[in-house]
Amino acid sequence: MVSFASLVMAAVLVATVGSLSQAATLTSADGYTSLSTVGTVTPNTPYTSGQGIPVSVAANPVIDNANLPTADQGGNFYLEECADPGGTAGNLPTNSSGCEAATITTVTKTPNGDFTQPFTVYDLPDPNFSGNLVGSCDVAPHQCVIGIFAANPGAPGTFSAPKLFSAPFQVRFTDGTDAGNNPGDGTPEVPLALGLSLAAIAVFGGWTLRNRRRRQQAA
Repeated sequence: MVSFASLVMAAVLVATVGSLSQAATLTSADGYTSLSTVGTVTPNTPYTSGQGIPVSVAANPVIDNANLPTADQGGNFYLEECADPGGTAGNLPTNSSGCEAATITTVTKTPNGDFTQPFTVYDLPDPNFSGNLVGSCDVAPHQCVIGIFAANPGAPGTFSAPKLFSAPFQVRFTDGTDAGNNPGDGTPEVPLALGLSLAAIAVFGGWTLRNRRRRQQAA
């Protein structure tokens, strides 16, 4: 007979192995924007404030030259962290107060609108800098997105210019330094107790099935 302690230890092993699995890549609903991770991260946990992530945008018909006014075809794209309460398309920001100007990063425009650019995410509002964001952006139900703008989103009358938004993500402030320690993959955290319970069910179910087959073969 397999003891309960053995099953628990097996469940812990399954949960541990699961925690070392590949981190998620978050892709927007339109398929154009992807958020990935760098180095070793803990899957199924929010990003950590100050964590650097690559933002990749594929060639697209939204911010490519063909869809931009001639005056906007040169210069930079602007990446900015924004609030998206509930992580829904209906709650994406409609003006500059829904985004944090202190997080703006620029990248040179390309004719097809494609690029990959490092970006630092923050739990907002962040006590380490003064910002303009109205609301908050951290963990559910206060999800975040990265806006990719064809014009400076803080300039008057430009927020309506062509833009993309990333998939919603979560980020948490853990150490007070924005150092990006304990990096995650931007997804909701799975409680340890739930993870262990599910792993134990899987292990116990497999053990039961194997023993049933052995009894059937013996008969």
